[in-house]
Amino acid sequence: MGRMIAFVLLVSALFAQGVPVLPNQGGTVAGVLRTAAGAPAVGVRVAALALPEAIKDLASSSSFAGLGETDAAGRYRLENIAPGRYYIVAGRVDAPTYYPGTVRPAEGTVVSIAPGVTVPGVDFVLNNASVGRASADSSGNPGWVVGLLVRVEGGGKVPLFASGRFPVLRFTRMNARQIDAALNVPNVTLPYPDYRVTLEDLPEGYSLKSLTFGSLDLKTSALQFAGVTNSANLTPAQVVALVLATPPAPVGQSISVVLTPPSVQSTRGVRVVGRIQGDARRSIYISGNPGAIYSDGTFEFVGVPQGRHTIVSLDTSLGNRSLGASLVVGDRDLVNVELEEVALAPAEPDRPTAPAAAGTHLPGSRIPTASIRGRVVDGDTHEPFNAGKVVINSNYSVTFSLNDDGRFEVAKLLPGKYVVEAIAFGIGTVSREVTIDEQDVSVDLSIGGDGGGLRQ
Repeated sequence: MGRMIAFVLLVSALFAQGVPVLPNQGGTVAGVLRTAAGAPAVGVRVAALALPEAIKDLASSSSFAGLGETDAAGRYRLENIAPGRYYIVAGRVDAPTYYPGTVRPAEGTVVSIAPGVTVPGVDFVLNNASVGRASADSSGNPGWVVGLLVRVEGGGKVPLFASGRFPVLRFTRMNARQIDAALNVPNVTLPYPDYRVTLEDLPEGYSLKSLTFGSLDLKTSALQFAGVTNSANLTPAQVVALVLATPPAPVGQSISVVLTPPSVQSTRGVRVVGRIQGDARRSIYISGNPGAIYSDGTFEFVGVPQGRHTIVSLDTSLGNRSLGASLVVGDRDLVNVELEEVALAPAEPDRPTAPAAAGTHLPGSRIPTASIRGRVVDGDTHEPFNAGKVVINSNYSVTFSLNDDGRFEVAKLLPGKYVVEAIAFGIGTVSREVTIDEQDVSVDLSIGGDGGGLRQ
């Protein structure tokens, strides 16, 4: 309970911003905060924490004399700080990073503040364990925050999708649910203190070189935090009490994953490379063959034969629409390929198909997306239905309305097959399979009669 009260005091102090200081009597601290990957740490809280008499008193300290937040370039500025000695801390209240980049207070550097003086250049790196603003798992339970550091031997890129697989770090307890963490998340919150840790669905060619937590080899040993006994038989209430009573020593450590990359093999065909916009944890295919997406947001296909190809990156669980492009591949690599958002992915985007003939299109050229336009009418009276909707490929999360004349249009579609289902409210449904090549397609659908026809 004492730890919980201290945590509440810390949060309250962040918003109270300490004791007021007379104008021109306070000092200023400024610097840049970066992530472990070297990018600007954007929107992260930074504070000046008054140096207590002893390190052990930090757990109950509420003496924050300044509070700020980093901007789009990772810059922060803490002003009007009372003269004194401070730690500069960033990130999570319950697991902060101390300047110059440690989660251990004893290793932090103390900054002295003098009246009216600015201390510039207090630049440091946010530890992975300090990312975020909560100390609970998705169910709201408290837990241990453990940083994740994944790298590929030799400086290669970390795969998030390859060979048709999404690799995850899996935390498994006896008779309990599993927790999966993608390879690009900075940390994971574990509501229990003991797990078996495995790497699942590793893409072809990759191998796990090492999996460690400090000096503990997680390939042969379970993950157990120092000072915590096995909790397999504890009730949820006992686990919560255990979390609150256990010193947060594990925060200073991270699970380290080192992968050995595939060996370089000579392949026929060329490379097609580009970048994913938005969430990088999604699948990607070219003419139905899986490619690779990496943690830096880039994608890659190797051994791509000549011809016209369709690239599709499917919807994500976060509601992001499919991305794609239709382009012509020649005998040279294509780089910096940009994908655009499309209305829906074609049916069976992961089914391999032969590339289409390039026709008159030059290598490297891009084929514009096409549309399906149509009209839905009564099969007997031929009157239009205006109370209804159109669904493509059974994706009911994205529907298209009929206008007053029973017409609809679905724009921004890639080449491929689509099943068009028209639904007239209270009347019935009808569906047709439509194939898009390069041109727009028109389809007439009738409900209640002999069916509809397709014209192009």
